[in-house]
Amino acid sequence: MDKLRIAFLTYRGNMRCGGQGVYTWNLVKEMQRLGHEVTVINGPPFIDPLEGVDEVKLPSLIEAYEQFFPNSMARLLNPINFYEWMSIRTQGFPEPFTFSLRTYQYLKPYLADGKFDLVHDNQCLGHGLLLLRRFVPVTATVHHPLHIDRVAYLTQGRSWCERLKMKRFFSFISMQDRVVPRLDALVTVSQAARQANAEAFRIPNKDINIIYNGVDTEVFRPLDLPRDENRLLVVTNTEDRKKGILYLFQALCQLPQEVKLTVVDEVNEDKYAYQLRRELGLEDRVTFTGHLPQEELVRQFNTCTAAVVPSVYEGFGLPAAEASACGTPVITTTGGALPEVVEHGDSGLLVPPMDPDALAEAIYTLVNSPGLRDKLGRGGRQRVEKLFTWEKAAREHIDLFREVIHDYHRTG
Repeated sequence: MDKLRIAFLTYRGNMRCGGQGVYTWNLVKEMQRLGHEVTVINGPPFIDPLEGVDEVKLPSLIEAYEQFFPNSMARLLNPINFYEWMSIRTQGFPEPFTFSLRTYQYLKPYLADGKFDLVHDNQCLGHGLLLLRRFVPVTATVHHPLHIDRVAYLTQGRSWCERLKMKRFFSFISMQDRVVPRLDALVTVSQAARQANAEAFRIPNKDINIIYNGVDTEVFRPLDLPRDENRLLVVTNTEDRKKGILYLFQALCQLPQEVKLTVVDEVNEDKYAYQLRRELGLEDRVTFTGHLPQEELVRQFNTCTAAVVPSVYEGFGLPAAEASACGTPVITTTGGALPEVVEHGDSGLLVPPMDPDALAEAIYTLVNSPGLRDKLGRGGRQRVEKLFTWEKAAREHIDLFREVIHDYHRTG
């Protein structure tokens, strides 16, 4: 079986949705380049076009998160849509479940006709995957267990009402607890993520395969540009409480006024980070850029003094790897897999998570040490080139898929 036919699932496909979108786009692109036939089945916002890759767009009621009613009430006559809408209106997060059912409805006739050899899921982990296993093996990437997100949100909740909403939002995790142990193979992206997944889903470490993410080193590369003095950069989803924006803002309050921060995230005055900025009096020191095209993001990495990744936990930490690929020194934490991506003293500085004092000290050290910044920047680039490439990740996935397909048909 030289060429594999893979159905690749991701419930939000666009790269601007975060690391899972970046993972999908780059991994599928490389699998296609290696000669395999990949169909991406995704929900909105949809993946950017990929040459030679078939894309299936499964509509959802994602717009109902921002509007009380969907754009056409007739859509609620569909049972899956109605469930999705009701869950959204009661503070739930139904997308993994409803996407998995829509995927099953779409794929069932094609699987019955033998069009695909395998289905690979990108952290949807919905009940529909178990239905798909009747036809082909189903594997999944679990970047990290969302149990960690739940703890981070509840820990940083500022009122009992907010914490209650978060408990409701994360109720879908019980579904993932039932689905994950029953899949044919699991992939995760670091040693730390494997340990966390094993504990969360109560499965042996040996049953979880580690395949590191990659970085496109032709895109994320050093440019001959002057760096802005005393300007830090963070690329993150500030609504995600485990990304540690609270602790970074608290650290910034301890630093001299000339130290500024650029946040690459959406511009929205109602969001959590904007409220924090006002509460801490950082309006003149923190700038939000909105989502940036890739070329501008690379320029931002190349012109900042240092990149900061203050996360409480990361299953991998793509912004840290992308900054390193650009020759930019990284200040990050020991949360999760970040020590696997950034080596302390060689490609960046590491501090304990949720420690704004230690974070402020590391930032102060780096902004005042140009020689150290140059050393860490060079070390970061070399580390990425050696360990984190998408071609390596794609080849390791394909090897695993072949084993899974063989075992699935051998055991019947």
